[in-house]
Amino acid sequence: MTNKIENVEPQKQKYSVLVNAIVVRDGKILLCQRSMEEEHVPGKWCPPGGKLEETTRVVGALQKTAQREVFEETNVEVEDEMRLLINNTFRHDEDDLLVLAVVFMCRYKSGEAKPMEDTIDVKWITEDEIESVQFTHPSVKDYIVKAFEAVRAGLF
Repeated sequence: MTNKIENVEPQKQKYSVLVNAIVVRDGKILLCQRSMEEEHVPGKWCPPGGKLEETTRVVGALQKTAQREVFEETNVEVEDEMRLLINNTFRHDEDDLLVLAVVFMCRYKSGEAKPMEDTIDVKWITEDEIESVQFTHPSVKDYIVKAFEAVRAGLF
């Protein structure tokens, strides 16, 4: 019995790097409500974020993306110093896209939070309000819970 091995080209993997920024101010965390025109989970809440577009050193590119996305979506500026909260991977079922999500904790620097690009509302929430928010995904709620734990522990 012989096994015939076919020369098959490996399938190219589609992937994206998503950067989220959990902005902390006076013990509260900033969330954005996604526009109803968004293809992915319109009208749901999440921390500001977006896809990596920089082509420079990895850490610097991720942090610049976080700062840019916070400002573009909420009109808020954050401090340069950030703390990596979590990173994980998941797959978008709709388009079979592999996503690497990187979530930073950031300190508020300046600006009045207001809805901007791709958002219809913004709000600062307390830890007690977590259960009343319709998040984009259960993992996003987990990020927020973990961020509040870090704030309570004085780690950020």
